[in-house]
Amino acid sequence: MSTRDAKPAVRSLARGVVATVLTMVALAPVPVAAQTRTVWDGVYTEAQARRGQEQYKDMCGYCHRDDLQGGGSEIGAPALLGSIFTAKWEDGPLADLFVTIGTTMPQQNPDSLMPQVVIDIISFLLSANGMPSGPTELPPTLDALEQILVTAPPDQ
Repeated sequence: MSTRDAKPAVRSLARGVVATVLTMVALAPVPVAAQTRTVWDGVYTEAQARRGQEQYKDMCGYCHRDDLQGGGSEIGAPALLGSIFTAKWEDGPLADLFVTIGTTMPQQNPDSLMPQVVIDIISFLLSANGMPSGPTELPPTLDALEQILVTAPPDQ
């Protein structure tokens, strides 16, 4: 085979390799971890949780109790700690908790909390439920919170 005859064969082979590689890249599944995070990935800061704890005591403690065990006030508010809390929110985005607190709390003045206050309180609730802190504050935006799932601990 002459060099002149080999050039079209090499080009054809190169095109086939490139096409195969591009197809493999396009069809490769995107790992779930790249798409979303969970509350176990350190999505809030310790400072944010401390701010949230103070705000929680001022705005939520009467009904949900300072120890988060619930049962306060005349309506018997639910606990915000342990299995009652995690079972309610598990397998949903953190945005659900943000919207619920933001639009329905406090009971005597619903929809009156600023988004930053709501997200700080959520940070405190995550901390109190043993979910780890991280280097970046949890943002009070629905788009970001839709990407963070409430899940069971990773070792379960």
